[in-house]
Amino acid sequence: MSDDINTKSSIQDYLATAELIQRSIAGLTTDQLEWKPAPDKWSVKEVVAHLVDSSLVHSVRIRKIIAESEQPLLLYNQDKWVSSARSNQSSLSDILTAFDALLTYNKLFYERLSDADWSKSGPNQDQTVSVSELFEGFIRHVHTHIAQIERVRAQISFNTSI
Repeated sequence: MSDDINTKSSIQDYLATAELIQRSIAGLTTDQLEWKPAPDKWSVKEVVAHLVDSSLVHSVRIRKIIAESEQPLLLYNQDKWVSSARSNQSSLSDILTAFDALLTYNKLFYERLSDADWSKSGPNQDQTVSVSELFEGFIRHVHTHIAQIERVRAQISFNTSI
C-alpha cells in the first residue's frame, strides 16, 4: 500500500468482510445453515468457519513475512480442516465472534505497518507473495465464499424441505 489514504480505505474494505458475511447469511435457519448440497460440499456454516480458518492462517502468513520473510508460508488442506472441525456442531455466533476477533487483531497489525512492510514478501509454494498481495487476496477470498454462500442459498430455496 503506497499511501495512507489507500491503506485506510483498504483496511475498511477488509473490516467490511464481516458485514458481507452477516448479510449473506441473514434470515437462514439453523437447518439451512447446516444443510449440505452434497456430502463432499460445505454447508453455509462450514463456509463461514472456513473463513475463520483462512483468517487464522492469514494472520500467521502476514506475520511470518514481516518477521521471518525467508521462511515458507503456512500451507493447509482446507477440506480436511473443514471436515475435522465439525463446524455444524458449533454455534454460528461463536464462529462469527472468532472471525470478528481475528479481523480486529489483524487490523491493528496492518495499521502499524510501514510502506516497506506492505511491500515485504515471502515464499509461498513456487512463487513469492507480498503482504499487500495477501491482504488483497484475503478480501477476494471472502468475496469468493460469499458467492458460494449465495449458490447454496439458491439451492436451499429450491429445496422446500429445508
